[in-house]
Amino acid sequence: MNIPDNNVGVIAFGVKTGIVTSDDDVVEVVKATIKKNPDVIMDNDILCITETIVAVTQGNFIKLSEVTSEIKATLDLREDSTIGVIHPILSRNRFSMMLKAIARAVPRGKVIIQLMFPDDEQGNPIIAKETLKKLDKASEDIITLEDIGQDRLMHPETGLDYIDFYQEIVGESSAEVEIFLSNTVDHMLEKAPDAIMVSNVHARADVLEEVKGKKFNNVITLQDICCDPNSKVYSEFGLLGSNILDPHTEQLKLCPRNPDKVCEEIRLMIALEFDKEVDVLIYGDGAYKDPESGIFELADPLSCFGSTSGIKNRNRIGVKTKYLMQKLYNEGKSKEEITLIIEEERRHFIKVQDIKGFSAQGTTPRKIENLVSSLADLVSGSADSGTPIVVVRNFG
Repeated sequence: MNIPDNNVGVIAFGVKTGIVTSDDDVVEVVKATIKKNPDVIMDNDILCITETIVAVTQGNFIKLSEVTSEIKATLDLREDSTIGVIHPILSRNRFSMMLKAIARAVPRGKVIIQLMFPDDEQGNPIIAKETLKKLDKASEDIITLEDIGQDRLMHPETGLDYIDFYQEIVGESSAEVEIFLSNTVDHMLEKAPDAIMVSNVHARADVLEEVKGKKFNNVITLQDICCDPNSKVYSEFGLLGSNILDPHTEQLKLCPRNPDKVCEEIRLMIALEFDKEVDVLIYGDGAYKDPESGIFELADPLSCFGSTSGIKNRNRIGVKTKYLMQKLYNEGKSKEEITLIIEEERRHFIKVQDIKGFSAQGTTPRKIENLVSSLADLVSGSADSGTPIVVVRNFG
């Protein structure tokens, strides 16, 4: 493909690295990959690396038994304690292993699971709207499994009955299990558990504050486990964003450590080895909501874990071409004149960034790191395509 640069907008493409393991160093992986074809990068590109290979090369994974031990110690649990689990997401690879670790902390006790309804935080449905109408239940109500009866909902994408799935996981540990649906913390507190683990991702701080506001203090979030920087394995996000690495040996992969530092090391290596100036970011789940299922793909605590300073906290804002085009066309300008005026307006806008001016009408400022991370995740398909590196070009 040989297309002049001035005829091309944003380009994003995946780059294959081959198998990456904990024996590798991520900087060396990137170097070896680019060496195979140095033309794969150009000045001003954004090199995106999936958080998975960063975490794996850091050896940032932990055994489930260690997670259980830390949960017990942090919440001062006995084997016969009762622990409440508030608003976990419905996920096989994200939350099921964590639930297993929680249940093993109280093998002679009880796990009370409170699910959001009608969907979890990511939009995964737990109860059908038709069932809610049949039960005459509203969002502020409590719904028991007895209320639901035979009207259990199978997940539209995975085909799982998540209520049954989570019951089985707890049952394997010999702990008793109770599950109900509620969108507030009051019913959980009425059950007087010994401890509570707030288990949702994005609204965790709000739920934690709500629980503590009711004078219940033995409560933590998933972020409070596996977060000690003095440990060999940790993440600033704790268990948030973790997922199954090996179900047979029961290993959980945590989010990568020191992501900004890793990005800067890769940027510097590329400058020295290949004489190219690029920005680098580490991406997780894209912030994408599927329009058909309604599922919000962002199960990680954020879409961009780290980046170099060139794109950090910068917004992508620009002129609205169609507005300017029509305005200038209505003024009788030629296509050539319109093109020149819009280009000049764009250059001026980059300097001034008058987001309230006419040129910016209809545009929404968004962080570059979030947009590019989401684009990279869509291109790589969570690295299922074997391209854990994504190059984004002409993203201005």
